[in-house]
Amino acid sequence: MLAHTIYGVDFSGAARAGDNIYLARGRVPTASSDETLHIETCTPAPTLLDTTADRDAVLSGLREFIATRPTSDTGSVAFGCDFAFSIPMVHIAAVDDVTDWQSFLQWFPGDMTDPSTFASWAGDIAAATETKRTYIQRLTDTRVGALSPYHFFIQSQTFYGIRDVLAPLVKTNSIRVRPMQSPTSDIPWVVEAYPAATLDRFGLPDDGYKSTSDDAYNRRQMIIEEIDARDDVTLTPEAKATALTDPDGDALDAVIAAVATFHVARDGITIPSSADDRWQCEGWIVS
Repeated sequence: MLAHTIYGVDFSGAARAGDNIYLARGRVPTASSDETLHIETCTPAPTLLDTTADRDAVLSGLREFIATRPTSDTGSVAFGCDFAFSIPMVHIAAVDDVTDWQSFLQWFPGDMTDPSTFASWAGDIAAATETKRTYIQRLTDTRVGALSPYHFFIQSQTFYGIRDVLAPLVKTNSIRVRPMQSPTSDIPWVVEAYPAATLDRFGLPDDGYKSTSDDAYNRRQMIIEEIDARDDVTLTPEAKATALTDPDGDALDAVIAAVATFHVARDGITIPSSADDRWQCEGWIVS
């Protein structure tokens, strides 16, 4: 087991990002052969990090939290974060002197000042390709049905997630990012989670649970019950209640990200033999 404290982070790049960022925390017993993830809490980021909901404040707090990990966490720690960790290879190749994933992080965001200029730059490169597609996906996005990292739905998540959280942590050697980097026991490791893909792997609905409607509430309840019924996961009543009563589904997504990260800690990451080596620059979604 490569981590005994697991965090799932549902991310947001909105101006009040803290309204939508949740962290689910689980533990795997260290003194037994019972490899079960016990999800204990699921907490809004401003509450856990003692910040406002303002994006700059909460992302700064999240970055510090990941780098230092709470003193109550013993053993190795892992985080599963729900935002794109890179961009398509065609865009990376368009940047001078960027030859791999780490040099991409050193460069990003270049001259781009916000998600809009980032998406415009990426769109221009895409339009100049032979396919002339507006949105080009990474190999890993195509595999799990995720949107392009610069799609207008998630361009803010990608921009602020990489610029304000991932890149600073990698530059200071505060984390190891799998599978591009090998984990070590003394530094938190991080993976890119995508809750919809995890739900699909479990045979559970990956939509229809994010609204205030009775149907969405019932669907959240069903998903929570199915996850809790798994042999390798338990949830406290507190974590269940938070995931159930958050109508936006952000708390539930944090729980799902934690489960996916736990499976990586237990089973590792397997890159299919059919995949080419683009993942070394584009990143890899764990499901």
